[in-house]
Amino acid sequence: MDRKILAITGPEWQAALREANGASQPAQLIEHQQPRDAVITLATRPIEFFAVAVEEPAAGAWFDTLLDLTLGDTDKPIPLLMLGQPAAQNRLTGTPILSLPVTFPQLQRGLKQAAINAAQHVAPKLPETFNDSQAIRLRYQPIIRLSDSRPTSVEMLARVQTETGALVGPQAIIAAMINGDHAIALSRLIVQRALRDRIEGEFDALGLAFAFNLPLDAMLHKNLMPVLQRLQKATAITPQFLRFELTETQPVTDLPAIARVLETLRDAGYSVALDDITPFTPNLDALLTLPFKAVKLDRSIVLGALSQKAPTAQRNRHFIEKITTHAQKTQSAVIAEGIETTEARSLMQSLGTTHGQGYLFARPLPANALRPWYTHWLMEPGGK
Repeated sequence: MDRKILAITGPEWQAALREANGASQPAQLIEHQQPRDAVITLATRPIEFFAVAVEEPAAGAWFDTLLDLTLGDTDKPIPLLMLGQPAAQNRLTGTPILSLPVTFPQLQRGLKQAAINAAQHVAPKLPETFNDSQAIRLRYQPIIRLSDSRPTSVEMLARVQTETGALVGPQAIIAAMINGDHAIALSRLIVQRALRDRIEGEFDALGLAFAFNLPLDAMLHKNLMPVLQRLQKATAITPQFLRFELTETQPVTDLPAIARVLETLRDAGYSVALDDITPFTPNLDALLTLPFKAVKLDRSIVLGALSQKAPTAQRNRHFIEKITTHAQKTQSAVIAEGIETTEARSLMQSLGTTHGQGYLFARPLPANALRPWYTHWLMEPGGK
């Protein structure tokens, strides 16, 4: 399959690209889409396109969302080419910009520079601290029930936007949680921001639970339940739509303490998942006896199960089957992270995992892209 350029333009730029493209042999494949359709495309099948060309006026209210799905992807940035001078320059430093009239050589040079920018993408230096809550940017990655392809929840992923507009991945958030007080304060802020998105986006109607990462320091903090009670009262959200994932950043050594917290959260109506497990997770067998409602397989386990090396594949598949067998006995969900292919989905389902998360379903999405993705996913089989 030939990869294409995804273009979001008005009539003038559409005609200019057609004319410039017509001068090439062979011609570049350009697919023009309306802004909302382009958002869905970038959410579900970005691999079909080697670059995105955007005219800001044509993108309208979707412009920032399109930037979030190209430049704002901390894992797999997509080459971006701007058509015409954009009004805001902050997030577009170094992005190639074309002006009318445009020739085929100019188009080619612009695409080449956009590809170089994406290939050389390096996460900006982590800020030592950040005090501006407005610097936090949230992304939502859907989690799918494999038996019927139904979206059941979204994992909330926090990022930090630097002064240049570049996004820093979760390392900045982890680095800022230097102790229990910082961890609970930052966790409260992230949950609060996400619940605001939930209200503004009217996401209650989608029936999706919001899953939040909590480090051990935050989960064991004495103020966790008071914080959740205040947030619940302020937003009127029911606990069943709030889920928490105990992250792997700190090993659990005090099992009775975490057991008490899990029971308190369960009695209040919240559920908790054990995040990113591997055979090397400290005290894993003991942790699996605690009342977690779900366990999440680290993406390395999913990739290992797909390995072409038989011993590696067998070892990881055996681990997955061990986890899914235990989960069936405790009626817990098993979520496989990092599913990017139909082969991976089929294998994970055959090994007993109940849910999947990964680029096969959707990449991490800005809030404005969540509802278009959800509607499209339900309308089209498998979201395709």
